[in-house]
Amino acid sequence: MVWLIGYVLSERFRQSGRSKKKRDYILSFQGVSDMKSAIKLVGKEVEYREGSIKISGRILRTHGVKGKVRARFRKPLPGQFWRGRVYLPLDRTLLEFRDKLTSSQIA
Repeated sequence: MVWLIGYVLSERFRQSGRSKKKRDYILSFQGVSDMKSAIKLVGKEVEYREGSIKISGRILRTHGVKGKVRARFRKPLPGQFWRGRVYLPLDRTLLEFRDKLTSSQIA
C-alpha cells in the first residue's frame, strides 16, 4: 500500500467550561498546498505511528487556505509528538498527489 506522509503541526484544544479535549490536531501533508487539494482529504483515515504506538484518526476539515487540515484522533497523541509523522493511505481519488511527490515523501 502507498502512503502519503504528513506532519503534526500543533495541538488544537476544544474547550468547554470544565475541560480541554486534546484529540484535535492540525496536520500538513507535502504536495498539498492549497484549499482545493486539502478538501479532497476531508473524511479520510490517518494513522500516527511511532515505534509500537499506532493511533488512528480522521480528517475533519480544512484549516486555513494553505492546505492544512484538522484531524481528530481516537486517543490523544503522546507528549513527544511534535513534528511526528502521520500516514494517509492513497486511494484512487488521491493518486494525483503521487505525481507531484518525490519518492522520499511517499512511504
